[in-house]
Amino acid sequence: MTTLLKTAAITALITGFANGAFALDVTQPNEVTSAAVELFETAELTETNIQSPALETTAKIAVARLDGGRLIPTPHGEEFDWKLLDKRLNADIILMPAGSYLKYTPEIPFQGQDTDNKIDEVRITAAAEGYAYVLIYGVGPDASWASFGGKALRETGLTVDDGCESWQKAKAKALLVNSFTGEVLGAATADNVEFNIGELADNVGALVTKLSEA
Repeated sequence: MTTLLKTAAITALITGFANGAFALDVTQPNEVTSAAVELFETAELTETNIQSPALETTAKIAVARLDGGRLIPTPHGEEFDWKLLDKRLNADIILMPAGSYLKYTPEIPFQGQDTDNKIDEVRITAAAEGYAYVLIYGVGPDASWASFGGKALRETGLTVDDGCESWQKAKAKALLVNSFTGEVLGAATADNVEFNIGELADNVGALVTKLSEA
């Protein structure tokens, strides 16, 4: 009985303290004694235009050489130009061996019909080898006005957004492609290919630098 009376007395004391002169008046939160509270009058929304570069600065880019629309080993002279470009860029420019193509493309039986979508197979090979981007390039007929690698756009498995100047005529043409989506990020061309593809490599370097900037 004594314990119950003590408990009731303590409860009454706490209740009285909360309702007494020391209780805070929370009906006016901005006027609490010794507290200066400033609230925003209105919420302000502003638009932000955050742009990310289309290409990572340290991207790994596989280089694939076409001849008649097919992936071939990179010629020795051209290989030298791509290795020089790799030294000038933060991105990794890596030559993709033609043998990699055979690991992911079904073998064609004797007198069987060859596959028609070779460029997309090159792209898929690059993706399977772990390259997020592939630079597919060719010289002569592979860089013609209406097609690339002897194929119309609808036959390549690639997609080109409006404003991407990738199908202009040149003696040499390189398309930088997203290996996973088939999207053409940009193109570089060159006409001075009599002795090597140094001009094309230089223009590819300028393209990669531009796409790496936000």
